[in-house]
Amino acid sequence: MSSEAEGLADLGLWQDAWDALESLPAEDRAEPAALRVRMRCCPGVGAWEIGEHLARVLRDGGEEDREVAARFYHQLAVFHARVGNREAAEGAIKSAVDAWPDIRIELIEGPVLAEEIW
Repeated sequence: MSSEAEGLADLGLWQDAWDALESLPAEDRAEPAALRVRMRCCPGVGAWEIGEHLARVLRDGGEEDREVAARFYHQLAVFHARVGNREAAEGAIKSAVDAWPDIRIELIEGPVLAEEIW
């Protein structure tokens, strides 16, 4: 896995991180660590469908995989809520909790999602 891609993602340089991942050999891009970084980048580059696919893959993985998937679903819920798609937002919330139940507190206490949906 590319520490460069992870570092760029940590800085919020989503497209640069995405490009760094693309420059890796195919077998490295398929590693769970690379998939987690790519999923973190998806909202920032507007790759929601790819993110959903990756979240479905990672949601059944280890603790770190499930947490990253849940955080993606949370962002997806906010996106859907902001564009007025309440049903999709609620589905994304359910997926987040199914993937990593510990995210419930953040979902309940997080003002952004509450403001957008309710």
